[in-house]
Amino acid sequence: MSAENNKENHTQEQELWERISTTEGIERAEVLDELSHIAYQRDSYSECIQLVDTSIEIYYKLGMDSHVRELIHAYEGKALSLRKLDRLAESADTFEDIAKLHQINDDTEGFARAKRAAGCDWYEVKEWQKCIDGHSAARDAIDPEATPMSMGTDLLNIGMAQAKLGQHHAAIENFLRARQLFKEAKNPEYVNWVDQYATISYSEIGNGPEALFHAKHYFNYSKVAEELILEGYALYYIGKAHILCEEFEDAERTLTKALTLLTLEKTKDWEDILGANRSLAKALTALGREDEAKERLERTKTIEETFCDDEEAA
Repeated sequence: MSAENNKENHTQEQELWERISTTEGIERAEVLDELSHIAYQRDSYSECIQLVDTSIEIYYKLGMDSHVRELIHAYEGKALSLRKLDRLAESADTFEDIAKLHQINDDTEGFARAKRAAGCDWYEVKEWQKCIDGHSAARDAIDPEATPMSMGTDLLNIGMAQAKLGQHHAAIENFLRARQLFKEAKNPEYVNWVDQYATISYSEIGNGPEALFHAKHYFNYSKVAEELILEGYALYYIGKAHILCEEFEDAERTLTKALTLLTLEKTKDWEDILGANRSLAKALTALGREDEAKERLERTKTIEETFCDDEEAA
């Protein structure tokens, strides 16, 4: 932003603050809204929230039914500011409030959009059931603006939250429906995300062939997109699927390649690196190479102890 624009914005802000003392009611709320926009634009998110909260209080005093649209606009500014401050549980709650206001306004599209936003934030704070509830409400809303991408996103996120709750059969059902929608939208990136999560859930229920099917699709995407780190994860999932299929030589070969790629990253994903080592040890044991398996597990135990709490370490 140029110095001239900065000066202009500063002058406008000063004028708005001067108007605050001479205004009341709806006009005062509107001035506060304008000030909140300026605060947001200069990344002063805490100030933006304070201004918005004050304007919201005024709108409620004036009568909520007469100012639903203004309240939606104000709450949206608050939710976005909370997101910027990484206060995601609060932003999720705020999006829930926005959804209720859209219901009052008979705005199905706005309701679905707000519930979807709430669901995304609930997932980030590990409120899995609230995430499922939010995306389910968005999915079930009769939204004329719904697209294969929006519907697929709801189903994918529902499935991811169900998987976190151990509901893998239900998760798979949603993943497969989402996959078809993403294919309809011709979006290979999102089809790939579905394949990744479907592989994990199929592995959890012990279905090796289906886990292998989706893991290979995930691998193919990583090769075509030339994303090396994704290739490492895909090989890890393929290796785990081979173990479920009792294809232990294939598992050993694939997991060894996976570890080569996973350990290249400067910021290492220790959970999957350790998981790949444990899976490789299983394959080695099944191949009658117990000493190699034991040696590998002893080495990884040193890293695993770092992630144990004091009680476990003791």
